[in-house]
Amino acid sequence: MEKTIKIGFYNHKGGCGKTTSVINVAYVLQKLGKKILVVDCDSQMNCFSFFQSGKDRMAFQPSKYARIYNTTWNAYTTASDKAKELAFDYIIFDLPPALTDEVKEIIRHCDSVFVPIILGYFEISGLADVTAEIQKQGARLGGVFASMFNPANNDGEAISELRSILKNRLLDTVIPWSKTVRESQKAELAIEDYFKQINVPPNPQSWKTVHAYEELANEIIERSAI
Repeated sequence: MEKTIKIGFYNHKGGCGKTTSVINVAYVLQKLGKKILVVDCDSQMNCFSFFQSGKDRMAFQPSKYARIYNTTWNAYTTASDKAKELAFDYIIFDLPPALTDEVKEIIRHCDSVFVPIILGYFEISGLADVTAEIQKQGARLGGVFASMFNPANNDGEAISELRSILKNRLLDTVIPWSKTVRESQKAELAIEDYFKQINVPPNPQSWKTVHAYEELANEIIERSAI
């Protein structure tokens, strides 16, 4: 069996779409036949709660999606190497918006780290510190991607400027802002699953957020290949 690929989603600022990205990328990967372990490293346990993993935080819990399992960082660190690495195609770490010694340890454990960013002044100005820390901890920067893209906020201009700085470190994928993402989280469903349940017509405009997460997952597969 090929080596398990370990990827992290990290930014030291909150509210930039880390957990949302983890959920929807994991969903796309399992659709592609991959077996996924999602590791919630945040004390708020939003990801763990989303997947309805039960109350046992010290186990690898099956989720509502057949090929997605969920656990916590504490449980992950006490599991055997075989259980952690050989049974899964991808292990995805949802990191908290902090830079503690534990967060540094998790970054070091990842093969690649991906950074979601909102295209605001403070978020962009702090990006260099985030990418530098990832490299300092010896992990590969998988790439940066724009989350909650909104043309009404001049995000198009901001992303052009960001691309001129980051070049190929900025992923092609742009995740659009969508109020239905919050609705899907409340329903405890990935966005595509939610759209299917409420019968949203699968046209390019209505499903642009779904398609964006598909594109993101495919870029992550390509960039995190070992």
